[in-house]
Amino acid sequence: MGRKKPTSRPPRAEDSAERRPPVFSFLFLFAAALLSIPTLLLPPEGAARDGDAFPLVFGWLFLAGVGVLSALLSGRKVRAADLAVLLLLLWSGLAWIRLKAAHAGNLLHAANGFWTFALMPFVYFALRAVPARLRRAGETFLFAALVGAVLFESTVSLYDYFVTAPAVRAQFRADPEKLLRESGMSLEKGTPEYDLFAKRVLDSAEPIGTYGLTNTLAGLLAPALVLLAGLFPAEGFFRRSGSSRRRLFFRLSVGGTFLLAGLTLLLTKSRAGCLAFLAAAAALPMILLAGRRARGSLPAAGRKAALVSGAVLLGGVVLAGAALRAGLLDREVFSEAKKSLGYRLDYWTSASRMIADAPLFGVGPGNFQNVYPRYILPDAAETIADPHNFAFEYAVLFGLPALVFFLLFLAGVLRVLCAAPPNDRAPDEKIPFLPTLLLFFGGYSLYLVLNFLTSAPSRLSLLLGMAPVFLLFAFPAALIGRFLARLPSAVLALAAAAGLLNLCAAGGIGYPPTALAVWIPAALLLNRAQGPDAETKAPRACRLLTAAAWILIFALYLTTEFYPVLTEKTLLPRLDEMPPGEAALALTRAAEGSGRHSIPIRWALCTMALYDEGYLPSPEREAAWRAAKEALYAAAPGSASVRGEMADEEFALYEATGKRLFLDEAAASYAAAVDLFPTNALYHAARAMALHAAGDDEKAQSEKAEALRLDAITPHQDRKLPDELKSLLTPIGINE
Repeated sequence: MGRKKPTSRPPRAEDSAERRPPVFSFLFLFAAALLSIPTLLLPPEGAARDGDAFPLVFGWLFLAGVGVLSALLSGRKVRAADLAVLLLLLWSGLAWIRLKAAHAGNLLHAANGFWTFALMPFVYFALRAVPARLRRAGETFLFAALVGAVLFESTVSLYDYFVTAPAVRAQFRADPEKLLRESGMSLEKGTPEYDLFAKRVLDSAEPIGTYGLTNTLAGLLAPALVLLAGLFPAEGFFRRSGSSRRRLFFRLSVGGTFLLAGLTLLLTKSRAGCLAFLAAAAALPMILLAGRRARGSLPAAGRKAALVSGAVLLGGVVLAGAALRAGLLDREVFSEAKKSLGYRLDYWTSASRMIADAPLFGVGPGNFQNVYPRYILPDAAETIADPHNFAFEYAVLFGLPALVFFLLFLAGVLRVLCAAPPNDRAPDEKIPFLPTLLLFFGGYSLYLVLNFLTSAPSRLSLLLGMAPVFLLFAFPAALIGRFLARLPSAVLALAAAAGLLNLCAAGGIGYPPTALAVWIPAALLLNRAQGPDAETKAPRACRLLTAAAWILIFALYLTTEFYPVLTEKTLLPRLDEMPPGEAALALTRAAEGSGRHSIPIRWALCTMALYDEGYLPSPEREAAWRAAKEALYAAAPGSASVRGEMADEEFALYEATGKRLFLDEAAASYAAAVDLFPTNALYHAARAMALHAAGDDEKAQSEKAEALRLDAITPHQDRKLPDELKSLLTPIGINE
C-alpha cells in the first residue's frame, strides 16, 4: 500500500488577502501624493486667504475622511498624537464658528483662514491612513514630490532673480508710469505710496518662487536641505554596486539639487531659514553617529558620516561667503540680525496683549490683520500678517487650548520616537518609474488647472514653459525620493525640527508649504513606529464621536461660502455687457455674499448712494445710503481703512456741499477708524480736522497733539503726516 500523499492546507482568507494586490490602497496613496504637488506649490498667502486653496482643501478633506472612517471601521489602533490633532482641529473649528456667529471679522478671510489651517491635519490623517505594507512606496512618492517642488521653486526663483527682476527694474527706470499701469495702480509721483512702490521694485531682489514671501520659500527649502544633507554621509551615496552611470546620475542629482536649493535659500536672506538649516546640519553628524546600523536602511558610516556631514556644514558656510563676496548676499543680512530680533519682540509683545484679551478662542482665523492694528506698538517698524512664531500664532488665532493641543501632538510624536526604536526596515519596494512620471504629470497639470480657477494665476508663459522642465524633474526626484525613503528616522525627525525651528521666528504655521515640513515627517515617523507602547484601541464611544466629528467637518465645509469666489469671477467681466439696471441688480446680489469682491462692490454701492444723497437729497436716498454704509461696515467689521476712506469721502462731500450731516458722519467714521487703529497718525489728524470743523476745538486739539506725537515716532513713511496736512493742523488750538 503506497504512502498517502500529504494533503495541502486549504488557503485561508487572510492569505489570499495578503497576496491580493492592494489596488484601492495604492490608488489612495497615489491620490495623496498627487495632491501634495499643488499643495507644495500653493498660490501666494494672500490669495490662499481669499479662497484660492478651497479645491485643495476639499481633496485633502475627502482623503482624510476616507482614511479616518476606514480606520474606525477596521478598529485600527490610534495614538495619543492622533487624538491631539483631532482636538486641535475641532477647537480651531469652534474658534471659527464663534467668530462667524459674532460677525466679528471678515467672513471670507475667517472661513479660508480656518480651512487653510485645517488642511495640515487633513494631510496628516490622510498619510496616517496609508497601509503599513505600502509605507515605503508612500514615502518614495511623497519625497519625490517634495524634491520636485524644491527643484521647481528654486528654478522659478532663480529665473526671477537673475532675469525677471532686473528687467522690471530697467522698465521702471525707463517708464515708471507704464509699469504702474500694467500693475493696475495709479500713484502720483512724490507721494509716500509711490515712493514705497519704487522702493519695492528697485530694492526688493529676494526670490519668492510661486509664493508671496521669502520666508515661505525658505521654510520649504531649509527642511528639504536637511533631508538631502542626510544622503551625503549615507553609505548608499558611496556604494559601489550598480552601474557607474546610475551612481553618477544619483550623485549629480543629489549634489545639484542641494546646491540649487542652497543658493536659493541664501538669496532669500531668511535668517530663520538659514539658522534652522545650519543648526540641523551641525546636529546631523551626532544624530547619525548615535544611530544604530539597521539592515535595509542607509546607516551611518562611522567616521565618514562625521567627516561628510562636517563638509556639508562647511560647504554651506563657504557658499554663504562666496555669495557675500559676489554681492548676491548683503552684509545687512548679518549686521541687521539684532534689529530683526527687535522687530520680532515688538510682534510678540503685541501678540501677548492680544492673547491676554482673548485667551480661550483667540481673535479667530483669518482675523489677525484686522485686530493687530489695535495692538500694534506706536514705534513698530512693520505691519505683519502673522506673529512670526508658531506658538503665538496658534494662541492668537485659536486660543491657548489650541496651542496646548498642538504641543501635545508634538509631545506625542516625540514620546513614540523615544519609547521604541522606529522601524526603518520596511521592504524596499522598487517603484516603477511610470507611476512616478504620471504623478509628476498629473500633479503639475492639477497645479495649472487650480491656478487658472483662482484669482491670482501665475504667468501663462512661465507656467507652460516650466511644464516640460518640471517633468524632467521627475527623473532625479524619483531616484532621490527612493533613497530619502530609506533614511533613518532620526534624520526625518531632524528635518521636522529644522522646520519647527524656522517657524519659531518666521510666519507660516498656517500655510501648507512651510507647515507641512512638520506635519508630514510627523505622520511618517508615527507610521514607522512599532510596538504597542503609547498606542490604544479606541473605545466604541470614541469611534462614534470621531465619526460624528468628521461628518460635522464635512457639513461645515459644504456650508462655507467658498462658492461666491467662482460666481463673482464669472460675473464681474460681464458687467459692461449688461444693461445698467441688470448690472446694478447683479452687483447687489454679489454684494450679499462674502466673496473676495463683496467689500469692493459694497464700497461702490455705498459711494454711489452717498453722492446721490449729496447732490439729489431725499429721505429715500438718505435711507439707501445709510443701509449701504451699514452693509459695508458689516462686511468689514474690523477694517480701519474702510472707515477711514469712507470718512474721507464724507468729509470731502461736506466741504463741497456744506451739509452738516456729512460732517457728523465723517467725524463718527474717523472715530471708528481711530478705535480700530489707535497708533495711526493720519486717522488722528483727519479726526482733528473734522472735530475742528464741527466746533469741538478741545477734542480737536487733543487729536492734533496725538497725531503729531505718533508722526514723530512712527518709522512708516506711508503713515507720516504730509506737510500739507501739517499746515492744515496748525490753526487748531491757536486761539485758545
